[in-house]
Amino acid sequence: MIGAELTDPSGKIWGGIWGRTELGLLFLDMFFLPEKLRGRSYGSQLLMAIEEEAVRRGCKRAVVETSSFQAPQFYRHHGFEEFGKVEFVIPGHARIFLRKNLQ
Repeated sequence: MIGAELTDPSGKIWGGIWGRTELGLLFLDMFFLPEKLRGRSYGSQLLMAIEEEAVRRGCKRAVVETSSFQAPQFYRHHGFEEFGKVEFVIPGHARIFLRKNLQ
């Protein structure tokens, strides 16, 4: 397991990113920030922290899957590229698979 959390001074957890590392890959499984904290670079800081730890563990690439209505632009902004898409039954929406070289 690998993760990073956003906490306030009292220790309350406001958000975080969790995943796993295996066979040289970082898999991002869960990423959450409340809407009121988005757009303030907290997400970028959490992503950077988990990527740095993954590199320390020997990971060369990161993989994430998200939905078209969630955060694909956030990941693209941070260097991820789409390598697959599966359309949902709902028109215009899909599950998107993204990857990034960490080194």
